[in-house]
Amino acid sequence: MSGYSIQGRQVVNNSFSAQKINEPAFDAVFLILIVLLSGMGLTALFSSSYHFGEAVFDSPFYFVVKQLVWLSLGTGGAVVASRIPLDFLKNYIPAIMFVSIGINLLLYVPGLGFESGGAKRWLELGGVTFQPSELIRLSLVLYIAKMLEKNKGRMKDLSKAIVPQLLVIVVSTLVVYSQNDFSSAALIFAVAFLMLIMGGMSPVFILIMGAIGSLAAYIMLKSKPYRINRVLSWLNPESDPSGAGYQVLTARKALQAGGLWGKGAGQSTMKLGALPQAHSDFVFAIIGEEAGFIGILTVFILFGLFAWKGYSIALKADNDFKKYAAFGLTSAVYFQAMTNIAVVCGFIPATGIPLPLFSAGGSTSLITLIIFGLLLNISRRSPDKSGGEA
Repeated sequence: MSGYSIQGRQVVNNSFSAQKINEPAFDAVFLILIVLLSGMGLTALFSSSYHFGEAVFDSPFYFVVKQLVWLSLGTGGAVVASRIPLDFLKNYIPAIMFVSIGINLLLYVPGLGFESGGAKRWLELGGVTFQPSELIRLSLVLYIAKMLEKNKGRMKDLSKAIVPQLLVIVVSTLVVYSQNDFSSAALIFAVAFLMLIMGGMSPVFILIMGAIGSLAAYIMLKSKPYRINRVLSWLNPESDPSGAGYQVLTARKALQAGGLWGKGAGQSTMKLGALPQAHSDFVFAIIGEEAGFIGILTVFILFGLFAWKGYSIALKADNDFKKYAAFGLTSAVYFQAMTNIAVVCGFIPATGIPLPLFSAGGSTSLITLIIFGLLLNISRRSPDKSGGEA
């Protein structure tokens, strides 16, 4: 009897050991990329913000300390997101979507909404501000991924498959747009639209939705004179070099001043006051000035590798929800990064979109790290092409 028990324990122990050995590990390369992006972003933020922090807040470490706090919270969120059972999470996605929209509507509660630069985009509680539109950036991707899985093979059914998703997309976009945040609303809509295309939406619906979206964007753009001025100053910044075109021209000078190798860490002159928001939307210009073309190329490569790994995770996913979620989450971060870089390089008009993990802004860093955690989660449970685990 005792021998049987021992043998039974051995079987159990051997089974447990095999389970531990076969348990899929995180994508190591992707994890290294997250660390590199976070570390380089924090370094760039400190270099671009210490002068402004000392001049305005009497502390050169003001912004970097705040960023460290948010990165710590984001790291905790990423750990939870990387370990939470995805089937469990999927059950609560509609509720998460509903709560995200509700939190955004709190901006209109007196005493909660914080306004800056004519835009009411932040909730303020106890001196801490948070941009709730970042929650929609995350929750809408998860919601569409769930709906696309649910409606697999039915994406040509307008009333049952398309309309319910479009309603949530439109409401989410309008909620963000109402915060005087046209750029974020457009970016959220673009990612959602691409996910529907990937999900097999009918070409006819794609054309109709694309046309309606383009018309709505045009109307929204024309509704505010300053948006038109941004476009005009982007097309011809020299026409108003000390006004609307100033930021575009100054960012260009910073990038050109860096040359191949840059002026060296901490040696930027544009961040001393010449370039407004050097630590925020235009931190990439300071990277170019201090680290030169090599620094710019490094940032491009890191985000490019992130996109490659993220989309690879989507391709290897073992079910439709993971595939669509990985595609949308990767796009949400990568498109945001490329939009910011395109603005700084003068390829598109100024948008106010931050560079994830580089620009000052705890909300973006927190949600970006949670997105990274979810991607790690999907990578840990996705088989590779040979049939093993990734």
